[in-house]
Amino acid sequence: MSRFAFLSPLLPLAVALALAGCSTGTASPAAEKEKPAGQPVEVARVARGELTARYAATATLEAENEAKLVSEVPGTVLELLVEEGARVRKGQVLARLDADRSRLQLREAEADLQRRRNDVERGEKLLARHLIPATTHDQATSDYAVRRAEVDLARVAVGKSEIRAPFDGVVTRRWVKRGQLLAAHAPVFDVADFSTLRADLRVPERDAVALAAGQPVRFNVDALGAQAFDAKIERVAPVVDRASGTVEVTVAVGNADGRLRPGLFTRMDIAFLHLDDAVLMPKAAVLGSRNAAITYVVRDGKAVRTPIRLGHENGARVQVLDGVVDGDAVVVTGHAALSDGAPVEVLPDGAAIAQSRAVAANGAKRS
Repeated sequence: MSRFAFLSPLLPLAVALALAGCSTGTASPAAEKEKPAGQPVEVARVARGELTARYAATATLEAENEAKLVSEVPGTVLELLVEEGARVRKGQVLARLDADRSRLQLREAEADLQRRRNDVERGEKLLARHLIPATTHDQATSDYAVRRAEVDLARVAVGKSEIRAPFDGVVTRRWVKRGQLLAAHAPVFDVADFSTLRADLRVPERDAVALAAGQPVRFNVDALGAQAFDAKIERVAPVVDRASGTVEVTVAVGNADGRLRPGLFTRMDIAFLHLDDAVLMPKAAVLGSRNAAITYVVRDGKAVRTPIRLGHENGARVQVLDGVVDGDAVVVTGHAALSDGAPVEVLPDGAAIAQSRAVAANGAKRS
């Protein structure tokens, strides 16, 4: 048998092994075509347009006029004339305390005052006849003036036994019960005026410079659904808080119909500036902090890391003061893994996320 006859059965196997080695060592043109050219990203164009700068904040409504009424004199509560939720008028009597001791002191002071008045009148007659020295009459006159002041104080003490409303409003809390013995300065009622409310905002100094008294404000109250209410800025603090870098802004809220109440949670919206021709880009393209913001601009198929300076913002758009120009393509999706100069493949809207998930899924299957 010849040597070639012995090798002939092995030829098909050798050819198969050679082909297998070629297939594993070199990728096919189709596989090369499927491989992406770079990091898949989505982009948006920088464009010029209108922008209304707005400041959004949350705040709790407070009564502009509210007071805690206290007992200025000690005494026992004899009468409670109103309850919580009652509407009261200015000067209305809300409660009465036991004033017997104060009345007795007043009568005593008035009796002594009458005696001293008689002394003064008698002294005037004697002085006219030169029967007493002028200093004696002067002392009697001085004592009479002092006692008259003491009578006035005693009358005030009697009047303080009645707790009166300092302004028109609503009784929001009762602190005492009938028959309770009160010390001086003990709380009796809380009263608030619901007709005028306010909300205090802490606005960053960057936005506060554009705010001024009289500017309109729109707000919603979660408890009252989607209805919007109107208000206005009443005052802007003239100083910046050093600790927080914010300015206190007070918003005046009219409440003539009484629908709003102190303590309600609100969402304030202040439109403080309108720009007719601003360079705008999506906020999704911004990376980093406001004072050190960057974006990736696609140029010649590569992502270029570009520092930018931001202005005002509204919703999903932000004004760019420096760094990009009208028409630049900025990366809005897929920029988390980018580096300066990295090749990118621009995909249609929504495709970058889908492709990234597909690549991750394929990698998980292979592992």
